[in-house]
Amino acid sequence: MPARLHPFRTVLALVSALALSSALAAQTKQSNLDTERLLDISQREQKIYQQLAADPEYYSGDDLERHLNELIFSYRTYLAENPDDLSALILYGKLLRRIGKNDEAFKAFLRADELDPQIAVVKQQIGNHLAETGKGKAALTFTLNAITLEPEVPAYHYALGEILYTFREPFIEQAVFSRDALDREMLKAFQTAVRLEPDNFNAQMRLGEAYYDLASPDWKAALLHWNKVRKDSPNDDLLRRQILDLHKVRVLCKLGRSEEATALAATIVQPSLQQSKQQVLDEIRVY
Repeated sequence: MPARLHPFRTVLALVSALALSSALAAQTKQSNLDTERLLDISQREQKIYQQLAADPEYYSGDDLERHLNELIFSYRTYLAENPDDLSALILYGKLLRRIGKNDEAFKAFLRADELDPQIAVVKQQIGNHLAETGKGKAALTFTLNAITLEPEVPAYHYALGEILYTFREPFIEQAVFSRDALDREMLKAFQTAVRLEPDNFNAQMRLGEAYYDLASPDWKAALLHWNKVRKDSPNDDLLRRQILDLHKVRVLCKLGRSEEATALAATIVQPSLQQSKQQVLDEIRVY
């Protein structure tokens, strides 16, 4: 025959269960309130960016500063009450980066990395800051970690290429890479960024220029690249097409095809490109 429950203990058990249930309900309610509060801050921030994108003159300087300070205060207040909220730390860090408070942003991202070392965008942001402050090897480590965590994000590969280019001399001096290995990995990084996001014109431009940055520039590969990008460019974007033509002029010059280069240069009529065009023409005369 089973032992009878002591009535007093039964009451205590019921009270404890009810208390736990109430606590969990309160915690869930608070969690929902926090989520809504963070979402509201984020939406206010996005609204500012959208208005600036639609009309860069929408805010006066003072008005924009006031709105940004209000956002900073909102994030700080929220994080004071929720110091381990990863989403808030990341959003706050990105805002600080946008307004140039990079040291404060770095601290936010370091805290986020402590809480969860498996978030690629946090690794990327830390890597960016380290690169900007001259810490090449540390920047390389964090950027490679970001790529390992999310290998299909083109921005991470682009960042890797820039780090390899920017710190190429110290990396070679410190035997982190041989020059051949560094050139190979830099080019691979930019090629991957383009493969993952072929419509990104900035990535296409940087890949073309990367062929110039090699220890032995690959002018033939550069010309093939510019021809392909030029072919895929919108017909109505004259400036873009003439920027690409200017690159082709330079590469044709380097390949010893001066007559072709001069003829193509004559078709470049955009006023904003005339100074650059003249520099390239001066190169042609040297050759």
